[in-house]
Amino acid sequence: MMSRIRVIRVGTATLPLPAPLRLGQMTIQEREYAAVEVETDDGIIGKAYCLTRNGPVAACVERLIAPVIVGRQPDAEALWDDCSRANVAVGRTGLVVKALGLVDVALWDIAAQVAGVPLWQHLGASTPTAPVMMVAAYPIAGRDPESLAEDVIRYARAGYGLLKIARDPDPARMRRLLEHAAAGLPDGARLVVDGGYVWRSSDEALAEVALWGATPLAWLEDPLVPEDAEGCAAIRRLGPYPVGVGDEVSHIGTFRALLDADALDVLRLDVLAIGGVTPARRAQALAVEHNVPVSFHVYPEVSIHLATCTPGSLVETFDPDLPGGNPLDPAHRLSTGGPAFVEGMAVARDGPGLGFDLDWSLFLR
Repeated sequence: MMSRIRVIRVGTATLPLPAPLRLGQMTIQEREYAAVEVETDDGIIGKAYCLTRNGPVAACVERLIAPVIVGRQPDAEALWDDCSRANVAVGRTGLVVKALGLVDVALWDIAAQVAGVPLWQHLGASTPTAPVMMVAAYPIAGRDPESLAEDVIRYARAGYGLLKIARDPDPARMRRLLEHAAAGLPDGARLVVDGGYVWRSSDEALAEVALWGATPLAWLEDPLVPEDAEGCAAIRRLGPYPVGVGDEVSHIGTFRALLDADALDVLRLDVLAIGGVTPARRAQALAVEHNVPVSFHVYPEVSIHLATCTPGSLVETFDPDLPGGNPLDPAHRLSTGGPAFVEGMAVARDGPGLGFDLDWSLFLR
């Protein structure tokens, strides 16, 4: 008899940041995460976690997703479609899709455990490695541009070839940060700047980046909301930088519109926001069709498995090994296991499934 889903456990954890983080128009004082454990009646447990952005993700799982799948066989692709159709009135984009993403990732974890192989192997990849983009420097009170640039340079010298910096709202400070970092980078290392959706129009974005000087970028990330495909295309066409867009995109149609508008040099893919492994694989196929590389948004424990399936894909991470914890995103406190980071590469674990375990005590409500 085929195994069935016995129970879904849901929880939320809140981890304070040591200092407020300013990203675009957002001020982040703490990070909130939702998590699920999906258990089958033969005791196999799949798991996943995500940033909530202070939205009621856990409630969406409990009220909208769990009732559809408890008692069903753990077939991720079939259940994804059934959950989507069951919530079609409210769940085509946004938080409900992220809630579905939590469960979908957990179901793929179960599938790989049943197969007795890591998820990357279950998905057909031949190697457990992918290059890393290190989130290296975000504006923090008390840090001047030169000290932040030294952090960037240190990561580059440790082997990370792609370093992400968040936009500083002061263009003069931003120019100092970029110029100081670029001056110390080893050959081949490149910078990315995260715009955090801060600008309201392409004209506004182009006017500000013109003040940043002549430092080249690998790409400018999320300058506008991703639904503004025409605006992103204008920034790509008229500005000095390639453009990467996609963090928190929850429907593949947004990516299609961006690609049709010729707005993307890099497709940024958030596995949880788009609804899990099932739709993320479709987005990867779309990127390959358009010859656009994929850069995954955080969640390296999951994204490493998908990144290995498409050559040139990048895994993003915050440094998990900073003394006292990472001041930008403390997600590494939530789990054990996950990929190793070695000289700029992420290496997936070789155990069955996703290869990490949640500290469930942090999510108890």
